[in-house]
Amino acid sequence: MKKIIVVTGASSGFGALASRALAKAGHIVYSGMRDTKGRNASQVAQADEYATKNGVDLRTVELDVQSDESVEAGINRIVAENKRLDIVVHNAGHMVFGPAEAFTPEQLEELYDVNVLSTQRVNRAALPQLRKQKRGLVVWVSSSSAAGGTAVSGAVLRGEGRNGRSSRSLCA
Repeated sequence: MKKIIVVTGASSGFGALASRALAKAGHIVYSGMRDTKGRNASQVAQADEYATKNGVDLRTVELDVQSDESVEAGINRIVAENKRLDIVVHNAGHMVFGPAEAFTPEQLEELYDVNVLSTQRVNRAALPQLRKQKRGLVVWVSSSSAAGGTAVSGAVLRGEGRNGRSSRSLCA
């Protein structure tokens, strides 16, 4: 059975690759990205071209994970078009390198917003639908820095690592 999947942070990198692979596997995939009519318009065109060339159901959806309104509208659109949502892939995130003291509190706040709080925004929009269906899957994509794989700020590591603990609590 085809699954309805949304992948956050899918304008490039792992998100774009995962979206294409899942669509190629036969699923209906929404590549979530911000500013689809502006700076990411070319990524939208690339996704459309990939879908046409490969005969797959790959769609893009405006989904700025730093905006409650954008997330709510994006998830609502997916559910309205399909009457369900099966899988949420939390892929959106930023990576920084450097010693902890190199970053301002404002920079760390933005990093935390994208890497941690964004998943809560998406969960608040998507989980009620998954519960209503009595089924669904939520997947977090992380990096080795969550386990201390790079010499990044301790605050960033704690923030990203918190997602793993949050995911286990959702299962309870």
